[in-house]
Amino acid sequence: MKIIFFGEDTFSNVVLQSLIDAKHEILLVAAPFYENLIYKKLELTSKKYDIPFVRSKNINGFDFIELVRGKNPELIVSAHFERLIKKDLLSIPSKGCINLHPSQLPNYRGMAPQHWPIVNRESDTAVTVHYIDEGIDTGDIILQIKTNLNDSMYVSDLLTSFLNIYKYIVKDAVALIEMGSINIKKQSHLTGSYYHKLKRNECEILDDFDVQKAYAYIRAFSKPYYGAYYKDIIIWRAHIPSVSTSLALKNNNKYIGIDHIDGMNVLILKDGLLIIDKYEKFERGSVENFK
Repeated sequence: MKIIFFGEDTFSNVVLQSLIDAKHEILLVAAPFYENLIYKKLELTSKKYDIPFVRSKNINGFDFIELVRGKNPELIVSAHFERLIKKDLLSIPSKGCINLHPSQLPNYRGMAPQHWPIVNRESDTAVTVHYIDEGIDTGDIILQIKTNLNDSMYVSDLLTSFLNIYKYIVKDAVALIEMGSINIKKQSHLTGSYYHKLKRNECEILDDFDVQKAYAYIRAFSKPYYGAYYKDIIIWRAHIPSVSTSLALKNNNKYIGIDHIDGMNVLILKDGLLIIDKYEKFERGSVENFK
């Protein structure tokens, strides 16, 4: 198929490579114009296969729309692309526009689908390929692949699981479109959930958290993201000790907070404690140290 590809990062690049390997004709690769080098993998892959590559400050602007229209694509594919594609652009491809979204739609729409299933202690999540409409992740579902979550999984582990699915899910969805054999699943705009892009202040562990909630925050917001923090400590890694160890340590320490006990750094909470395996101090309010 004749495809225009929208992406931003190394995750997008995995999807792009899968479409190239499937022998689709990639007419153009487009990335937003950011003041960083996040787009470099896409640019290098495009150069390797002689695919035109552009960075656009306004993908819904007249000049970019005319560029896309001039390519006469059958399909627009979006993967890890944090820009809304509006009606004028959506109407160009003859077979529509599709998007990869790493959640079990209609749940966890928006820009933070990888964090909150861990926080909410879901047993699984998914990667979904859906048609793009004028809503946010609300279009008809083409393909959805589940992946398991467990109580010790960190967000980096989940991203690895997603990447393995990215290698084939969009390619398979495009094949279904090409063959005209899609079993569409409609989404209701009135059901599901939405989460905006993660903010630093949403990563704070509060004194009223229980152990499971604090542990979920640590796992959900750890590297490559901001990290969950308590007071002036970012906790990158932690684990829940055995019940006997937890009771023995907590019996001598009634207050809530971070302490150093028996050679271990611990976060004491209302119902138990976490042993801190990796942490970093930061100055609150300092963007440079809060990464």
